[in-house]
Amino acid sequence: MKTKELVDPNAVYREQLVELGTLLRAARQQQGLTLEALAETTLIRPSLMAAIEQGDLDGLPEPVYIRGLIRRYGDALQLDGETLASQFFTPPRIQRRSWKETPAAQLRPLHLYGAYFMLLVAAISGLSYLLRQTAPEVTVLPPLNPLDGSTQTESEASPSAGETPADPTPQATAPQSPIQVKMTLTAQSWLRITSDGQTEFEGILQPGDSRLWTADQALTIRAGNAGAVMVSYNDRQAEALGQPGMVREITFSPAEAVSLAW
Repeated sequence: MKTKELVDPNAVYREQLVELGTLLRAARQQQGLTLEALAETTLIRPSLMAAIEQGDLDGLPEPVYIRGLIRRYGDALQLDGETLASQFFTPPRIQRRSWKETPAAQLRPLHLYGAYFMLLVAAISGLSYLLRQTAPEVTVLPPLNPLDGSTQTESEASPSAGETPADPTPQATAPQSPIQVKMTLTAQSWLRITSDGQTEFEGILQPGDSRLWTADQALTIRAGNAGAVMVSYNDRQAEALGQPGMVREITFSPAEAVSLAW
């Protein structure tokens, strides 16, 4: 009874690769070139060219790519790369692990959509948190009387009990505060006004809004859009508080004049 010999289905292709690799190696050595030097011109890794020269079929990619490597390798050695590549026939099937059997191929589109959705939710949550951290806090305070230069207190406006005017003539104007800052907005800006250590206003003013702030010791203005805030200190020429879009804080005091130059 005859027994059937087991034949390697890739043996013929290994033999072809060995013959081609021997030819390429001989031509390379004759020209005094190294695999590293050829790698710079062919853009083929030295390990792949070594596998071709040694006929190592298992150390190379799919046969269709092997033919391309042989063609580029032969052309770099001034040989007819196309003819050399045509002598290596693509085997009908090389017993290798199919790409479909790899873990990456097991990922279904549903898995990819789920991962993309989770990444999108995380990005939106992070952006929302960042915006909450950087947005200025706005406190709604009662509107101030615009362009009203008088800061008389209730006790100054009405005479105390038992006092009568010396004469029916109008009373003299109360002395003005040593710090008077008139403010006009050319664009929207967030503002915080502190007068003598007390926060007088914190919020957003719109283009065209005007205010007059007074203080006895110090008046501090902090603006989120300094270029949109025009200020006039004690009836001087109005100047922009800073550059557009920048955050700037200025403190006015009667002891020294404040320059708005930046």
